[in-house]
Amino acid sequence: MRPNENVLRKFEIMRALSYVPDERLREVDNFIKFILQQSNIRVKTKKDEPDTLAGIWKGKGFEKIADIDKEIGSLREELGNKILERHK
Repeated sequence: MRPNENVLRKFEIMRALSYVPDERLREVDNFIKFILQQSNIRVKTKKDEPDTLAGIWKGKGFEKIADIDKEIGSLREELGNKILERHK
């Protein structure tokens, strides 16, 4: 089977899933999990991923700021002053 045929087949399956009655969805889910298990394929779930945002800013340039707390305070003060000036 050619790659495009696989994509089309997956699309057809997804479209057909929208017609599966709600009370039968658990059966479909179990069947898919069974097929994946037989194929030794493990699907990542949200439970597998940690619930943390640690490291999302790494490599964005913030590590170059010597005193980040002072810089943030300065920017907040500057922004606050601009807002106050606008509303005089």
